[in-house]
Amino acid sequence: MGRTVTRRYNPIRDTELDVGVVALVHSLQSARGKVLNGRRCILIEYLPKDERWKVQIQDESTTTALKVGNIKLTRRPVATHPEYLEMSLWYTQQCSAMLAGRKLEKKYRNARGVTFEDDEPYYRARKFVELLDHCTDGYEPHQTIMHGDIARYYSVVPETSQSCDATMGNLEYTAGCIALSGMCYGRAMRAMDCGDGRPDIVVFALLESAPVSLSVLLSHVVSTHYIGPESGYDRVRDDFRSSRLKMNIDDCELTPDQCSKDYCNAMKGPLGILYSLHKLISTPGRLDKILFGRIEKHPLFSKTLHRLFRLAARESKGTQDGEELGYTARCILMHMADMDGQMDDATFKSLTADRCSWDHGIQQQLLVKDDITSYEELLEFLQELLKDTSA
Repeated sequence: MGRTVTRRYNPIRDTELDVGVVALVHSLQSARGKVLNGRRCILIEYLPKDERWKVQIQDESTTTALKVGNIKLTRRPVATHPEYLEMSLWYTQQCSAMLAGRKLEKKYRNARGVTFEDDEPYYRARKFVELLDHCTDGYEPHQTIMHGDIARYYSVVPETSQSCDATMGNLEYTAGCIALSGMCYGRAMRAMDCGDGRPDIVVFALLESAPVSLSVLLSHVVSTHYIGPESGYDRVRDDFRSSRLKMNIDDCELTPDQCSKDYCNAMKGPLGILYSLHKLISTPGRLDKILFGRIEKHPLFSKTLHRLFRLAARESKGTQDGEELGYTARCILMHMADMDGQMDDATFKSLTADRCSWDHGIQQQLLVKDDITSYEELLEFLQELLKDTSA
């Protein structure tokens, strides 16, 4: 007992100052500036005339222009983990204490993804994003123990429902996405009022670990592992494995549609994050557009849209995944296309009201739509779609 393993996170992170990159403020000399030193900021726009970056600093209500010499990239995180057996013993003791109504000493704060409910929100968000980060050097996903604050989110989707086609790494991604979604909404997926209602801090955390965190987030939507009763896995095993067995995470293919309750709960994690970005429309730095801009440049962009379109189409079919996720998918598509002024019930009803028209073409059109490569193309397509449904 007592040994630790050092695990360094994937080195594929932002290495140059660019739009959407998270940096640290430093070396400001004014009284106001000294307060900002050490704070994180997101780069919004480069101002060549002034040789400054327009940035959004955490918890600031306005944007700020900083010289290049006053911002620097954040350092990669390094975590030390106790041995697997030690973590297992502590987890067992924690469960026993919870059942008995006792509190257990908080431990392993440096371990991967471990945080606690009363920790500071920015810290919690960054720790949850650790679960979306690939690890190297001694990291064994199947030996990870979910404990601390993440345990409440991890249990939203039972491990037994995912064990057919998932590694512990997949379970980490699922738990991390659900936890971040809970922070965005202000409530966890099990209606426990323990969230923060702060999508802005989730954007900061995701971008600080980009591009790898965005790859995991989008691949969770595009190439979702089988989540459902084990009895149904034999029938679809080959379809899922042929879609997901890719050397590069950015090359993954769209996996088959799923409609189990646990699948819907799992997807409420990544979709919940994307949906909650509409809360940032009125923020000065438009952090929603910053994150969407990074997503638009990602290799999985078109396939992510394809999944959203399929969920919208399946809503009209009345499947469980469509009923539970279709509305959210349509909201995300509208927001991505900057059609927020049309995000009302009338607009969405017009997309599903006429079941006959959907059955005779529109539904099938969405099910196969996977060739959109920009938000401009998305806007044109949605406008045509709304025109067709209102004709």
